Amino acid sequence: MRKRVGGDDEHENTDRWLISYADFLTLIFTFFAALYALSTIDKQKVGVFSTSLRLAFHVIERPVQGTEDSQQQATTELSGKLANIEGISLKSDPRGVVITMANDIAFVSGSADIKDNMTTALEAVTAVFKKTPGRIVIEGHTDNVIPTGVKYKSNWELSAARAASVLHVLVKQGIDPDRLILAGYGEFRPLDSNDTPAGRSKNRRVEIVFAPVSIK
Repeated sequence: MRKRVGGDDEHENTDRWLISYADFLTLIFTFFAALYALSTIDKQKVGVFSTSLRLAFHVIERPVQGTEDSQQQATTELSGKLANIEGISLKSDPRGVVITMANDIAFVSGSADIKDNMTTALEAVTAVFKKTPGRIVIEGHTDNVIPTGVKYKSNWELSAARAASVLHVLVKQGIDPDRLILAGYGEFRPLDSNDTPAGRSKNRRVEIVFAPVSIK
């Protein structure tokens, strides 16, 4: 039989609970520090983040508090500037401020070349965009008539090309490219039936969707 050195039993460590207790206190401190950080997030950054998500996923929801006033202000200013310009209409919906350009008036028939008078009209739009922060989505739409010729193989390409023409005008007029998003939907988001000439004309359009962000 083996004998213990010194003849005494080993002393049992009764202070091990202090290690677990210290770990527990550390976790509690981290938890409350995280809560404090979340409660002091910059409101403007929250607004920018929320707007980006709505644009990316096309979520229709109530705007972040503070953006409603910015959207209303932008709508009012744009209404005054665009009131007497033929071929451009304006509305406000859950996506933001929507500026609709009729393709029949804005573009040369069958092409993505924007007319000079519409380029001038867009200067009034960019004047508002420059002083109001927010994302700008440029959406191209067509009717269901397949493009003729060899330049555009589908309505997706034609709608994207027309949206790109508007985008380049906005950049040339001083809009930061980082704010711009381009989309070509072809004939797949019609406003009206494609069974009539009037319906097809209504569906041929470029929409500029402006989602302002409050700077308060």
